Amino acid sequence: MSQLLLVLAVKAVNGGLFVVLFAVVGEVVQPKRFSGLFGAAPSVALGGLAVSALVYSRGRTVGEAEGMILGAAAMVAACIVAVLAVRRWRAVRGAGVMWLTWLVVATGAYWAVVR
Repeated sequence: MSQLLLVLAVKAVNGGLFVVLFAVVGEVVQPKRFSGLFGAAPSVALGGLAVSALVYSRGRTVGEAEGMILGAAAMVAACIVAVLAVRRWRAVRGAGVMWLTWLVVATGAYWAVVR
């Protein structure tokens, strides 16, 4: 029971600390369109890794970190493709191409690195 309370306490502190920290970063960066990127994903990722490092083994935590890095790389590729695809094919088709790009890059990175 005490481990459960410790995990809940760490989650609460991480949730508040990292969300506020990245909200400040989002306010500082220019252009303001990037503030949404700093609002959720980094704070949730760091909070999750902190809890994972506290509760689980090193191997599992490393695996989770690798997955986050591969997902971020796929997101960067998808964003680059999205800019070009939306300009060419408008929103719906461009978004479809973007999702397909993310899926292909993330799956390829998984098979190349993890397997």
